[in-house]
Amino acid sequence: MAEFPFKPRVVGWELTLRCNMRCLHCGSSAGPSRPNEMTETEGLDLIDQLVEMGTQIVTLSGGEPLIHPSWHVYARKLVDAGVSTFLITNGLLLEQNVEKLVESGIGRIGISLDGTEKTHDFIRNHAGSFTTALRGARKAKAHRLSVGAVTHVSRANIEELEAMYGLFAEIGLDFWQIQITFKQGRMREHNDFSLDPKELPRIVGFIHEKQQIPKGIDVVPGDNLGYYSVPSIRKRPWKGCFAGRHLMGIDADGAIKGCLSLPREFVEGFLREEPLRKIWEDPNRFRYNRYFKEEMLKGHCSGCPKGRWCRAGCVVTAHSATGDRFDNPYCTFRLLSEE
Repeated sequence: MAEFPFKPRVVGWELTLRCNMRCLHCGSSAGPSRPNEMTETEGLDLIDQLVEMGTQIVTLSGGEPLIHPSWHVYARKLVDAGVSTFLITNGLLLEQNVEKLVESGIGRIGISLDGTEKTHDFIRNHAGSFTTALRGARKAKAHRLSVGAVTHVSRANIEELEAMYGLFAEIGLDFWQIQITFKQGRMREHNDFSLDPKELPRIVGFIHEKQQIPKGIDVVPGDNLGYYSVPSIRKRPWKGCFAGRHLMGIDADGAIKGCLSLPREFVEGFLREEPLRKIWEDPNRFRYNRYFKEEMLKGHCSGCPKGRWCRAGCVVTAHSATGDRFDNPYCTFRLLSEE
């Protein structure tokens, strides 16, 4: 019997939807916990299933993962099983958890930082959150952890990218992941902050400029930015969205999706109803990415010379912008080609 061609090599795991912030751009509208979130026993069983299926990287996310009482238990088990384990946090609870992070073996921490102090606190809807997050970042760096920033660019903070780079360099952050906001979740209530696609070349140019700085911060684009852009900002050619192919998202109640950022309408199954392998290896699930053909491309992506490889870019970006997985206006390549 032939080996199943798709492997969940990279996994994003929402430990809880509970969050101690109410960020204006939150794509999952985090706040209260999901009804009936997984128990620690179920979470440990999930890890066994991921390891058995060959998962190589797991990012612990939320909500705010440091709120979850078992985050360090999960991290230690993943690390001991040889899985590279990362964590994304808003930083409010980082400072008091640095020692536990070191003990857990987590390899890298991403801190959500979305502007200079005033702008960050506004976007995060939490006074003092910027100062608190930076204290945590400095302490984590002092403990020799790999620490970086994760920024969602919108009209609220696009003017502060240069100032942010200077600050992050002063702290000595190891990386800076830059992505654009999705038009879903709370961003639907704040659509005036959404970027126009015509603003993307400016962001691409900024990233490329900073990538040329010797021994500078490792500035990397998120998966919703910079497909086949000129100049190139990606270390490897974009080969289409990996959601449901080599990327899996797991919600806190055991819902399985192709990517953690996808909305609930993309849920393919639940761990409490079926084993993970049965969900993942069902040939009738995750069809939107596993059975791509160029003729599926629509709207902004129809007829694109890069469409065969790009596959309309990020599923979440396309779907949240147009309602169609195969119509993505947030494309720098097409935008520049039409000028």
